[in-house]
Amino acid sequence: MIIEFPGTKGEIEESSIKHKYHSSLIIRHKTTNILIDFGLKFNPDLVKKINDFNLILITHAHPDHYIWTLKDENRINIPVYLTRTALDYGKNKPKNYRIIEASRKYSIGDMEITAYKVLHSLRCPAVGYKIKGGRTIVYTPDILDFEEDKKDVLKDIDLLIADGSSINVNMVRRKEGRLFGHTRVKTIIGWCRKYDIKSLIITHCGKQIVTMDSRELTSTLEEYAEGKVDVTVAFDGYKVEI
Repeated sequence: MIIEFPGTKGEIEESSIKHKYHSSLIIRHKTTNILIDFGLKFNPDLVKKINDFNLILITHAHPDHYIWTLKDENRINIPVYLTRTALDYGKNKPKNYRIIEASRKYSIGDMEITAYKVLHSLRCPAVGYKIKGGRTIVYTPDILDFEEDKKDVLKDIDLLIADGSSINVNMVRRKEGRLFGHTRVKTIIGWCRKYDIKSLIITHCGKQIVTMDSRELTSTLEEYAEGKVDVTVAFDGYKVEI
C-alpha cells in the first residue's frame, strides 16, 4: 500500500514551502487508486490525473476539503463518495456523486472502506475513514473525537493519519452543551499509546506546525511520544509505502 500527500495544510492563512496546499491523501493498493478530499487550494498536479483515480472520498464539506461547497468543478468525472449531510451542505454538487453511509463497510476495488462519524463541526459534520488493503489505516484530518468507541475504530490498525491543527493549544469549543473544534496532536499521540498504534502521520497542519522551527517541532513530538510512537509530520508531496 502506497500513500501520498498532495497537500497537508489546514484552513489557515499561514503557509510554507512544505505546507502550501489543502490536505488530501492518495492511497494506492494493487489496481485501486483513491483520493481523499479535494479542497479549494488543491495541488495543481492533481488536476492532470484526477480522472485516473478510481474514486474520491470526502470527509466533510468544509471548502478546504470539498471544493464544491463554494465552487463548481466539472472536470471530475470519476465517482465522488460522501455522506448525504456533506452533499446537502455544499452550494454545488459533483457530477458523479455517490452517497456513503457511516459505519457501513464498502468493498471498492481492492480495498474495504468504512466511514466513522467524528466530532468536529456542528454545522458541517465530518467522517474519518478506515481503509483496509495490504495494511489498515485510519484517516481523520479534522477531528475532536470519534463518535464511536475508539477501541473499535482504532483496533488492529497499522497507521493513524490525523489532525495537525494544534500541537498543544486548546482548540475545543462548546455551544449549547455540544463540543466542536480540533483535538491536539499531544492527545492523538496519547490515543496511539493507549491503543497500541505504532505509527502516526500528522497532516492538516495548523499555524503551530507550519510556523514552528523544525528542530523544535521534532523535539516536542519526541517528548510526547516517549519512544512509544513513530510520529511523522507529512508535507506536500510526501510519499511512503507501508
